[in-house]
Amino acid sequence: MKLKALACAVGAALALALQVGAANAQASRTWVSGVGDDANPCSRTAPCKTFAGAISKTATDGEINCLDPGGYGAVTITKGMTINCENTLGSVLVSGTNGIIVNTVGAIVTLKGLELEGLNTGINGIQYIGSGILHVHKVQIRKFTQGAINFSPNGAAEMYVSEAYLTDSGTGIVSTPSTSSAATMTMHNLRVENNTNGVTIGRTAGGTTKAALTESVVSGNGNNGVTTSATSGTITLMLQTDVISSNGGIGVSNNNGTTKIGNSVVTGNGTAVANTGGTFLSYKNNQIDDNTANGALPLTQVPFN
Repeated sequence: MKLKALACAVGAALALALQVGAANAQASRTWVSGVGDDANPCSRTAPCKTFAGAISKTATDGEINCLDPGGYGAVTITKGMTINCENTLGSVLVSGTNGIIVNTVGAIVTLKGLELEGLNTGINGIQYIGSGILHVHKVQIRKFTQGAINFSPNGAAEMYVSEAYLTDSGTGIVSTPSTSSAATMTMHNLRVENNTNGVTIGRTAGGTTKAALTESVVSGNGNNGVTTSATSGTITLMLQTDVISSNGGIGVSNNNGTTKIGNSVVTGNGTAVANTGGTFLSYKNNQIDDNTANGALPLTQVPFN
């Protein structure tokens, strides 16, 4: 009888351990729903309520998907992963804080199909302060006091942004790396409109930033459209097939960096372009006209290669 009781006890303990292990296991794919519960395992049939609730149950390099429209809350990402809500409304609405913080070490993070609303008091829509690679695709971000996207890595990092609508914020995209590690920024098919500043790329801690902005519209921003400012370090920016229009200050301002512009329109700005202590190159096929002050454009004309 004692042996039978012991066997039963061992069996029960083993079953409990298996249940706990299953509950604590991280899945490669998890789900959130507007009617979910963060106490759930975040499975397809028992989804979580928030991104923050799902992230601890998602394996490194796994993916969180949205089942249905919902507001899924602010989240801090510290490991490689994807949040993909492209086929429904995946929203983050915050007040007085950041929407999504990415603080990884050498990881790849992808954010796709999201809408972030800062209610005019949110700080940054997406704040990147880690190292690694950030992909941002098909997002709408608005009404944040600092930046719709704030790319300020603390190590070597790459950012790729495409099909983004960045509006009504302090700056559409702002970048100031906190170390001398190299940074690259590839930005394609953006609309950066009605912010205080459009795209601002800075360097204050040495190192190099290489950036490209292509087939994008930077328009209606209160101050400058596109600005580079390398107070310590090196910035190289390529502008290709962009429309930079109706910004209250300078359309394109290059400060101690190297800016190259081709096949682009710069019109309706307070001042067309400005160059301070850097190199500003034009590929001769731009339309720079009808700004309040065109002035003597400080562009060095270079031939096509």
